[in-house]
Amino acid sequence: MPNIWSPEHFLVAAVESCLMTTFLAIAENSKLEFISFKSTAIGKLDKVEGKFQMTEIILKPVLEITDENNAERAKRIIEKSEKACLISNSIKTKITLESEIVIASVGV
Repeated sequence: MPNIWSPEHFLVAAVESCLMTTFLAIAENSKLEFISFKSTAIGKLDKVEGKFQMTEIILKPVLEITDENNAERAKRIIEKSEKACLISNSIKTKITLESEIVIASVGV
């Protein structure tokens, strides 16, 4: 229904917010400097064996950093965060991670 959050919305939001909070903890412990972390998530609802279930959640985090030398490290930290996420690890839904690292332009 329009403008009404469903339990399915909350499930996808829980996975997405878990990625963010886990990332923040791991990035801090790894001393990764970044400008911003933004993310969107899409949940796929399918009928499986006659029942509806969330079959996939696609996470699309965008991390903005200033040092391009840290791009691969930043990507690995996002991947580690997804693997360590309590919520993702607690559900049978497939989690797909499509991360993007953006190098910020340094002003003159």
